[in-house]
Amino acid sequence: MEFDNLDGFLCGKGDKLFDTSNRVLKYGDGIFETIKLANGKLMFWEDHFNRLNKDAEYLGMEISGKDVAFWKKEVEKVIVKNYYKNARIRVIVYRDSPGLYTPMGNRLSFLIEGTRFDKPEYSFNSKGIKLGVFTRDQKGISPLNNIKTTSALLFVLAGKYKKEQGLDDVIVLNTHGRVCESVSSNVFVVKDDTIYTPKLSEGCLDGVMRKQIIKAIHQKGLSFEESEVTLEDLSTADEIFLTNVMSGVQGVTEFQGKRLRDTYTINFQAHLENALLEAY
Repeated sequence: MEFDNLDGFLCGKGDKLFDTSNRVLKYGDGIFETIKLANGKLMFWEDHFNRLNKDAEYLGMEISGKDVAFWKKEVEKVIVKNYYKNARIRVIVYRDSPGLYTPMGNRLSFLIEGTRFDKPEYSFNSKGIKLGVFTRDQKGISPLNNIKTTSALLFVLAGKYKKEQGLDDVIVLNTHGRVCESVSSNVFVVKDDTIYTPKLSEGCLDGVMRKQIIKAIHQKGLSFEESEVTLEDLSTADEIFLTNVMSGVQGVTEFQGKRLRDTYTINFQAHLENALLEAY
């Protein structure tokens, strides 16, 4: 039997934990972090913690006393109890208060859960990704949309469309019809040896892996712009790659029938492998 952590108390995975007043269930009033545990190491922990507290503060939740040591201790309860070595750790933080749309308080509660997996490495996927475009709905442009909230219906619909079309991933557009992100990743485009990614003001997630790759780009002295990225930019790109904390960097081998190279994808995936080795 495996265990989750609800507000500091370990409970059996699959136990019924919430009643009908829970604001995550009723209003999506919460945020979450997905953290990669690789060979017992929480990858990019400081960046995850900083984003978690920044986003909780933006939503007006009470974060007093919830410092880096607090969160590390609560996450480690799940790791130790379940004997995790390699796992996907998910930290869900939500407002625990009665009320309707207007909450009566701002107390912070949390649930920490894990899913075990076998391979910790950031490995290059030679098969690559067949990428399409989801056009049924769009993502709004505001600081709220840079946050990883539990309100994810747009991405559920995009994921459903991806599956129906036999694609590996799809581009989600913002309300101006420009590239925002994919179902579960930030998007980078390479054209004429310059790397582009949608800027945060385009509504994309302020991704932890996005941040790591931007750091690597600067370290390598590569040409780079955070900009407005269009579907035309994708259609004329030399290379497209997607980033998230679990998979690292994944190259797009085909976009709307066009075959793409994977030069930068291989380079950055190797960079992440080195970061993984240096962590041990």
